[in-house]
Amino acid sequence: MKITDTDVIVTCPGRNYVLVKIETDNGLIGWGDATLNGREKAVESALKFHILPELEGKDARRIEDIWQMFFRNTYWRGGPVLNSALAGVDIALWDLKGKQANLPVYELLGGRTRDHAKFYRHCGAETVAKIVENCKEAINEGVEYLRVNLRSDPIQYIDLDNIAEGVKSTREKIGPEPNLLVDFHGRADPVEAAKLAKQLEPAELYFLEDPVRPENPDVFELIRTHSTTPLAMGELFTNPWEMLPLLERNLVDFIRTDLSHIGGITAADKLAAIGDHHYVKTAFHGPPDLSPVGFAATVHLDISIPNFGVQEHPEYFSEPEDSTFKSMFQLPSPSKIDEVFSGGAFISDVEGAVNVSDRPGLGIEVNESTARQYDFKRSHLPKPRNPDGSVQDW
Repeated sequence: MKITDTDVIVTCPGRNYVLVKIETDNGLIGWGDATLNGREKAVESALKFHILPELEGKDARRIEDIWQMFFRNTYWRGGPVLNSALAGVDIALWDLKGKQANLPVYELLGGRTRDHAKFYRHCGAETVAKIVENCKEAINEGVEYLRVNLRSDPIQYIDLDNIAEGVKSTREKIGPEPNLLVDFHGRADPVEAAKLAKQLEPAELYFLEDPVRPENPDVFELIRTHSTTPLAMGELFTNPWEMLPLLERNLVDFIRTDLSHIGGITAADKLAAIGDHHYVKTAFHGPPDLSPVGFAATVHLDISIPNFGVQEHPEYFSEPEDSTFKSMFQLPSPSKIDEVFSGGAFISDVEGAVNVSDRPGLGIEVNESTARQYDFKRSHLPKPRNPDGSVQDW
């Protein structure tokens, strides 16, 4: 099954996505997701000029060999741009392999270990009252996992001064059953993170995500020493080896890496296996800047690994009423998404869960002509500042 043609498409059905297309001599087409939010054109250039030309004539079945070639032969071991590009190629190759075998990708990964994958809903807001309202709506829909970030305004993402009291109040109002999650987005310093993790213990969080910035794993020891709150990390890692110190030292409880940034299915599957050996579960990143192709790949992995925890759901929602929020973010349009993508992951008949079909490959197809009609639109992540004007992490 030789690769005969490749292409990269940057489409914007409300939000920019970088799609990799690989064709083979037996007429099959595989699709991958190489989206890197705010740096889509950099990934497109890497694919167009440095990676895709190397694929012509290669055997598409040799997924591991191709992964190793692009990861190790870059010499510098990639980074967010090159590893996102590699992820797009890798996901497309798994899609092709499934189509050739006439099997869904999860069967190639060892088969199902579960019937569906539970997901969590974003219920954060500027007030506890609104968070509780969002939670109750989600609970009524059968969602059991709820992220309850209290924020002072959309760009601040998390209100660290009031988060402990806000989560405590939310827990009191919605009861003990739902699993609550909080994401600091790396905003706290180590001492502050340790203090807040301790204060959040009475709320019995399912996990606290990204309590500190990702550069120094040693600081997780401080948090771990002072709190029993479960910790999640990995969203900002783009090299699978970055996660190893946290796993080997038992400093985290959940892997939050993104398949479309970490190197695709091949890298994420290995990372999940290492996590399993350390009793760490997965909670793969799944925001709306992950395309439906990437999300389908993620769910195939979710239902095939033994140590799945919970899945973030991109929920390609309609634009919110908040004008500040709308001005800050590109948000996918559900109607345009449906025009470009068909199949893939879907809300399960089981409440609060997602699933994939038994269609060959990833089970998703791309309407290429429509995708090309939605041209790239320049965007960037928010650039928050501290009250004194200094740069703050987004």
